[in-house]
Amino acid sequence: AYEIRLSLVGSEMCIRDRLDALAVVAWNQPVARDDLTRLGCDATPAVMRQLVRRGLLELVKLPRDQIDVQEEIPCYRTTPRFLEVFQLRSLSDLPDPHEPPR
Repeated sequence: AYEIRLSLVGSEMCIRDRLDALAVVAWNQPVARDDLTRLGCDATPAVMRQLVRRGLLELVKLPRDQIDVQEEIPCYRTTPRFLEVFQLRSLSDLPDPHEPPR
């Protein structure tokens, strides 16, 4: 069902890459761009840009304290459009990522 809904937001990208990226961000947000691979997301920068352009993810800059330097790092998080496409009221409606699918 999710693959069908996701195909409504574009057909040129691989559905698996899009779902993988959305799942990693949804369950771990906000996710620093540099942490995506560490979390198991192999989506290319082009896939991430497409998801941002389609309004499913947004890229925000959040402060991060590092030794005596404070810098802003780009992070991904889901949008209200993400909730709408996947028919969720909130992120708490996401299934537990450690439970097998029903």
